[in-house]
Amino acid sequence: MLNQLHKQLQQSDLLPVGSKIIVAVSAGVDSVTLLHLLHNLAHVYGWQLAIAHYNHGLRADATKDAVLVGDLANDYGYPIYVGKYDGSDFSEAALRKARYDFFESLRKDLGFDYVATAHHNGDLLETAIFNTIRGADREGMVSLKPKRGNIIRPLLNFTKPEIIVFANLQGLPYREDSTNDDLSYSRNLVRNIILPHGSAMFRDFHHKMNGRLARLTDVNKRISAGLSRLAEGLVSYEDARSIEINAESFNQLPDSIKASLLVFLIKRLKPVHGLARKNVISAVQFMAGSRAGDHHHLPGGLQVVNTYGTFVITSEPGEFSSPSENKLHILSAEKPFSNPMFRLYLTDDKQKGVRVPAQKLYIRYRQPGDKLKPVGMQGTKKLQDIFVDAKVPRHLRGYWPIVVNASNEILWVPQLAQDRRFFEADADQYHYLSCEVI
Repeated sequence: MLNQLHKQLQQSDLLPVGSKIIVAVSAGVDSVTLLHLLHNLAHVYGWQLAIAHYNHGLRADATKDAVLVGDLANDYGYPIYVGKYDGSDFSEAALRKARYDFFESLRKDLGFDYVATAHHNGDLLETAIFNTIRGADREGMVSLKPKRGNIIRPLLNFTKPEIIVFANLQGLPYREDSTNDDLSYSRNLVRNIILPHGSAMFRDFHHKMNGRLARLTDVNKRISAGLSRLAEGLVSYEDARSIEINAESFNQLPDSIKASLLVFLIKRLKPVHGLARKNVISAVQFMAGSRAGDHHHLPGGLQVVNTYGTFVITSEPGEFSSPSENKLHILSAEKPFSNPMFRLYLTDDKQKGVRVPAQKLYIRYRQPGDKLKPVGMQGTKKLQDIFVDAKVPRHLRGYWPIVVNASNEILWVPQLAQDRRFFEADADQYHYLSCEVI
């Protein structure tokens, strides 16, 4: 098994040389075996290992698990970090989230690269069946992947019997989790009833299931590639918080394509975001019948907003309401300006700052009829046209800070335009303004 894993790692970039890896160890046979394997390969790949153990608070004897993991950490010479659930919701979903939140927080605190978990091939099949029963889409059926973000699953190609035999031959200590037999947990029903019956009733059940899932993974890749090409023609703007698409073009698509494309785009914003089918259908129906300014909420803090000819999928709904503070902001060295998009401040660095004659400066948002005389152009130009020419999405224009003087004349539109009357003016003293995009 050690040689098999070594060969797999040589043929992939799953755990690169020099990686810093937190190994999630529960004290069960799977995670103890994973720790043993990674320990024996660590010198080959130059890995730095640490151990994480999480107590879900479900069993009175859970302390014995922590003691065993602590003994393993001592034997192997690795630091150990222990977390414990202190919530009141003991559902599978809540416990899973708490566990992974602990691992990710620990990874960031330690500055490590990955968290390695001991999911094996049985877990792969179990997840496919479990998610199918729950009504998962094509991707939900194959959601358990060797690598997802910073989570690494090196044992997905190994079966549970292989792991048990290896652990026993190596004399590895491990504990059985009694909750694995509790059928009140829906996953245990799949693990202990459905999968064994499938193996008993159908020849080569596991082998055929793995083959079908491999083919589905390949189909998913091709579908995603097609959706990516389709998105190229529809997406007019995209950043880490929002995606803007052409409303008319989207609504001309067949409903089934709309649903798939919407899920595809949402996962570009939030890769681990899961939507129920009813949520997707509801969003597609909203997009077909909404009017400009309408908002549609989705789980996980997302919104779909109709913004005059475009739909915006966003994780920052606050960007789509008018700024609550409409008063002028007086800009000074002691009082910089900031909003969810920008930070503006006075600077002494003449190389980084935009120069304007020294005067009292104010920050406000756009107003009807705003215009200026841009540097490099003749005549006057409307601020609206400057936004359009720069392809600034409609939903961001209301939050764009405008630098004006006491006469409400625009001096500077950060990132976009400066008024030549002030930029080219001669003065005895100057202010230097700097802008950071948040």
